[in-house]
Amino acid sequence: MKIKKLLYISLAALVWMGIASCSDDILDQKPLDSFSEVDVFVDKALLTDFVNGTYRGIRHPFAEENTFLLLDAMTDNAYSQHGGQQALRNYTQGLMTRDNGESANLGTWNNAYTYIRRVNLFFEKTVNSPVEAAALTQLSGEMQFVRAYLYLELLSWYGGVPIITTTFDLGQADYDVARNSAEEVGAFIVSECDAAVEKLGDVTTTPVGRATKEAALALKARTLLYMASPLYNPNNEQSRWTAARDANRVVMDLPGFPIITEGDQYGEIFNGRSNAEIIFARRFTVNNPHGGGSWGVNLWLYSNGLGGWSNITPTQNLVDSYEMTNGVLPAETGSGYDPQNPYVNRDPRFAESILYNGAVIADPINGGTREMQFWTAPEGSPEGTLQGKDSPQGPSGPNASRTGYNFRKFLDEGKKADAGGADENLSPWIYFRITEFYLNYAEAQIALNNDGEARTAINAVRHRVGMPDVNESGDALLERYRNERRVELALENHRFFDIRRWKIGPDALDKPAMGVKVTKDAGGDITYDYSWVSDATRNWEDKMYFFPIPYSEIQRSHDMLSQNPGYETN
Repeated sequence: MKIKKLLYISLAALVWMGIASCSDDILDQKPLDSFSEVDVFVDKALLTDFVNGTYRGIRHPFAEENTFLLLDAMTDNAYSQHGGQQALRNYTQGLMTRDNGESANLGTWNNAYTYIRRVNLFFEKTVNSPVEAAALTQLSGEMQFVRAYLYLELLSWYGGVPIITTTFDLGQADYDVARNSAEEVGAFIVSECDAAVEKLGDVTTTPVGRATKEAALALKARTLLYMASPLYNPNNEQSRWTAARDANRVVMDLPGFPIITEGDQYGEIFNGRSNAEIIFARRFTVNNPHGGGSWGVNLWLYSNGLGGWSNITPTQNLVDSYEMTNGVLPAETGSGYDPQNPYVNRDPRFAESILYNGAVIADPINGGTREMQFWTAPEGSPEGTLQGKDSPQGPSGPNASRTGYNFRKFLDEGKKADAGGADENLSPWIYFRITEFYLNYAEAQIALNNDGEARTAINAVRHRVGMPDVNESGDALLERYRNERRVELALENHRFFDIRRWKIGPDALDKPAMGVKVTKDAGGDITYDYSWVSDATRNWEDKMYFFPIPYSEIQRSHDMLSQNPGYETN
């Protein structure tokens, strides 16, 4: 099959992570929509542009309205509101069918295989390419990294999927391919990462935004952790945990990625002011913003009183997982927690991740700073009684949080909610940061009964924010570890996959999503009511550990593709 035109080489494809490499003289030679494959695969600049465009397959959640996918909304960490989020609630309500899975994950299957095809085309068409060897080697490594990343996405959502390394003809009606096992897909990802490591430059020599050796090692380490986890390792094969331990230790020991030290601001990792921990991220600029200039994450996460939509908000379930500064959970004996003064003496990551009643934030509307006002007046108060700006009785009440909290993580504070240019939120989306791999390493060591090594890694993460050591062993240590991971990685799209790979779905989602109702009386006294149910419709079914294979793909394969359990009929 011969592709006559590569119409998808466009200016839009060149700004992934701020990359733009097409030179003026190339642009002058021929319109961008008229390059043939002969041009592209033999010209270094055009081939680089093709690779740049393929990076767009690695999606981020800070895009336009219909591509906003922060996965904590499908966990016990968060609640999603507004009609556009109904697809996410189909998951939390246990309403997944063979036909609606792709609406909840925004077409992950199609996106992944579309860009995998681009990678496969690259390798088919660059055989004997005259592009200089060094450049071709680097680009080949980048493409293998992209393909490996996409296969990990497929594995994480669907389990075993077809491993395809050649192109199909465009327009082909039938694709008679079967699924590879999860073990085969995991092994393929690892082999791709190993090959990429040999070809890629490191962070000191590679332009920001491109795949590096370090990113490939991180992808390999995460994959091996997943493959050792209960969902993929039902017999608890210890060799898998050993492989995960060793791979994550390699990433921990990488030079150039210091875990931030105590006194640094945890929140600055996520608003773009600190790059110390970031291994691989999607960067944004004024010319290449989150959602095309006005649909950035500030709009989605700000409260109604700040001009935002409160699209995804923290649950009380998540808030309760943040320890007190003495290292004790609020519900535990000896914590010192006061439910009517609930936000004092909490893990510092709490205040840098979550906006709560009384939290101080830069006001994007009036300038200066103000306290968050989630409170309402008591029921029966006279008409005209003052109501909290961030409450359902505040401005744009339908956009108020239904949990009594908003997320602070990833906000670019002080910038307006719905504005472009200088007010555009440019917070990066982080795919890999070093702290994850301390936690991954700890998880593997716990599984291998090396509790001391696990505690050392967990405590390194805690020390950097001034939290005391964990000292537990055995099952108690595993519980502390999982809570530490939940807090550290909140809103970073880990909790969704952790719940599933640990097989704790009933514990996490077979219960209501809770919030807090805050009331302020005429005398200024504030009362917190924790019986507030934000979502009573949550339900878990074991089929939800995997998403359904799109039914249309099963039909096109003449039933060679088998469906995941529980989705065989609609």
